[in-house]
Amino acid sequence: MRIAIISDIHGNLVALKAALSDIKKRKADRIVCLGDVAATGPQPIEVIEHLRKMRCLCVMGNTDETLAKGLPSKFAHAGISEEDRERLEALDLWTRKKLTKSHRRYLSTFKPMLKVYFGPDQSLVCFHGSPSSNRDEIRSTTSNEELARRLEGHKANVFVSGHTHIQMFRRFLSSLVINPGSIGLPFRIESSGRIRNSSTAEYAVVNSSDGALSVEFVSVPYSLSELRRAVRNSGMPDPDWWLSDWY
Repeated sequence: MRIAIISDIHGNLVALKAALSDIKKRKADRIVCLGDVAATGPQPIEVIEHLRKMRCLCVMGNTDETLAKGLPSKFAHAGISEEDRERLEALDLWTRKKLTKSHRRYLSTFKPMLKVYFGPDQSLVCFHGSPSSNRDEIRSTTSNEELARRLEGHKANVFVSGHTHIQMFRRFLSSLVINPGSIGLPFRIESSGRIRNSSTAEYAVVNSSDGALSVEFVSVPYSLSELRRAVRNSGMPDPDWWLSDWY
């Protein structure tokens, strides 16, 4: 059995379609989405409707939760300029205005956590941040003590988290802990510290065969010109600013 794990689409339908095309070629039996599907991207409605049509299993990310409740997101990140914060707030408002009650109801059906079974003795526990909070971050640098606290009370062969937008593979006791990366906003940090996004859709495949589990990380390139066209046709505020971080 092969399960494709996608996460952090952030309203990028161009990237999502590229990933789904690749997933189809790899003949995955199931797709699980770890949330943050619509916020801060050019195609929030299109992504929501595409996932709904697929009947994709979805975990609720932090931005899914705020959009489902019709609440504004907070952009008080360290190092963010006041100008960028205002632009992100304008983009968030634009997204919230586009969502209908039907879209918010759909987002509200996302689960805080999903457990998926390969068989009686093999399982995945899937969440956005941690089992207790979709705002937690699990990174390669998270200490084992902190990781133990965040996973306390849960057992699985593989724990799968999103939220950080960075692919990760680590062992924890007898389990694996992975992050598939981001479909729509895969971060790349330059030597200067500037964060940029590459036109690649990242995801992971967990495969169970003859009682053994394996994990494959995938990065699918797609057309940057197609993304630019989608952004400029979307009506989103400050499209050139949004695109300035892409290559």
